[in-house]
Amino acid sequence: MYIQSDALEAAAWDMARLIASGPPLVNAAIKDIVRDAEDSKFQDAMNRITGRQLATVDKLYASEDQLEGAKAFAEKRDPIWKGR
Repeated sequence: MYIQSDALEAAAWDMARLIASGPPLVNAAIKDIVRDAEDSKFQDAMNRITGRQLATVDKLYASEDQLEGAKAFAEKRDPIWKGR
């Protein structure tokens, strides 16, 4: 399948805007998890995540944004991310 370069660039910008509009603590945690899990077995990486052994994941689980995400979901509205 061939995609026009203009369409590809537009799709890439759309994806970048979507990621940028998300919760900043989640984006930081994802980067941390990917770096940490790169040389790990899947289950070992999952254990580190669920055990809150990564600083960014621990910060995410204890954040105002985590509570806001759950509250916004329950109230069927868009969340307001604060990055804390």
